[in-house]
Amino acid sequence: PSYDGTKLVFALHRPLVDGADPDQQPTWEIWEYVVASRDLHRVIPSDTVARQGNDVAPHYLPDGRIVFSSTRQRQSKAVLLDEGKPQFDAQDEDRREPAFVLHVMATDGADIHQVSFNQSHDLDPAVLDDGRIVFTRWDSAPGHDEMSVYAIRPDGSGLELLYGANSHLTGTDGSTVQFLDPRPMANGRMLV
Repeated sequence: PSYDGTKLVFALHRPLVDGADPDQQPTWEIWEYVVASRDLHRVIPSDTVARQGNDVAPHYLPDGRIVFSSTRQRQSKAVLLDEGKPQFDAQDEDRREPAFVLHVMATDGADIHQVSFNQSHDLDPAVLDDGRIVFTRWDSAPGHDEMSVYAIRPDGSGLELLYGANSHLTGTDGSTVQFLDPRPMANGRMLV
C-alpha cells in the first residue's frame, strides 16, 4: 500500500499465450490500484518498455516513486554500449536466467533507472523508516553461496551489508540459514 493508503502496487503476470514466440509471451509487470476511483492500470503504459524485463516485488518509496526488482538491467546495458560492447542480460552464476536487480521509477512508469548492480539476484525490496531500501542479496561468488540482508539509498548510493556475514551457519544443528524477504516492523526490528 501507499503511505497514505490510497493506492496499492503489485506485480502481475498474465496467462501465457498459446503458440506465441517466447519473446512475445507476457512478462511480470507492475500494476497499481487506486482505491477511491477503483482504477486498475499498468504503471508502465508502453508495451515495448514493459516487455524489457520481468518486474516484481514493488514498494512505494516515501517520495511516491516505486522501487522494484527487475531483469531489465538498463544501466548495466548502457555501460556495455559506452564500452563499445554488445548489450546482454547479466545472468546468474548458473547462467540459467537473467539476474534481478533493483530499479526505481516514477509512479507513471517514467524515469526507470537501475540502482543496484549484482551478478546474482537482488530481491524482496522494502523501505526502512529512514527511506533506505532493505533487500535480500544473493552473494554467489567463489567460496560463497548465501543470501544476506543489505540496504541501499534510492539513488543507488550507500550500499551496506546489514546482516548475514558469518551468520549463515547458525541454524539448528549447524544447518545453513538464508535471510530472505526482510520486512521492517513497527518496533524498529526487522523480520526476515
